[in-house]
Amino acid sequence: MNSPHRALGLRTQAFAVATAAAIGLVAGAAPAAAGTACAPTVIAHRGDSSRAPENTMPAFRSALRVGAGTIETDVQFTADGVPVLMHDPIIDRTTDGTGPVSALTLAQVRGLDAGSWFHRRWAGTRVPTMAAMLALAYGHHARVQLELKVRPTTEQLATFLGQLRQVSMGPSVVVNSFDQQTVLDVRAAAPDIATALIDYKGFRDPGSVLRFGTTYIVNQAAVTRSRVQAWADAGIAVRPWVVDSVSGWKRMAYDHATATITDRPTAYLAWARSYCR
Repeated sequence: MNSPHRALGLRTQAFAVATAAAIGLVAGAAPAAAGTACAPTVIAHRGDSSRAPENTMPAFRSALRVGAGTIETDVQFTADGVPVLMHDPIIDRTTDGTGPVSALTLAQVRGLDAGSWFHRRWAGTRVPTMAAMLALAYGHHARVQLELKVRPTTEQLATFLGQLRQVSMGPSVVVNSFDQQTVLDVRAAAPDIATALIDYKGFRDPGSVLRFGTTYIVNQAAVTRSRVQAWADAGIAVRPWVVDSVSGWKRMAYDHATATITDRPTAYLAWARSYCR
């Protein structure tokens, strides 16, 4: 999913550096989820991506540390068919390399620096494999929202699903995509794994949503209380994306969204504790 904070560039990075020490990128920080039950559940978009390099282990660890129970991340495949975590189809924006992810082997991708673009503090951070992130989530009893950025080949899909099952993460995962056929392919290959369609600014009636699963990842602009109620009445969990402002968080709470996908899980949980007081 594309996120509003990407366009902020250096300003976002400066914010991350200025706030990291103040709000706890340290081991042992107390979880912040308590007292937030009246607000939608938080989903950390690409990890704690306003405070650490997106889709990296530091971003995932930070999200878990502050109390986010669900991590959202993006899956691409290397030339040798390994699922790795990166949003863009090319590596240029978030690493020191250049070219398509799909043209590089796992060894080549793992040799990239995926942290320096964000701040020198994270120089040397590597592009994680999906398997490594799943092991981290499993160890923290966390849930995962996996966005397939490409339509996998039969072999890639088998590897992808095999890794989910290897760490017993199937029940804790929602696999999603903007591409309808990708979602249908996953449903056909693995009926036991939850799936979801992601939509842009449009929205679908409950019957259309249910073709792709019982979770709907809808653009925040399409969310209203009446629509959320109609989806909920059909048994559909509503996860708006990507909501990074207090006004947006308040609106998602007012509209009774199931969860809120945000680049700012630390700030969201602090807001939710105050909102639910």
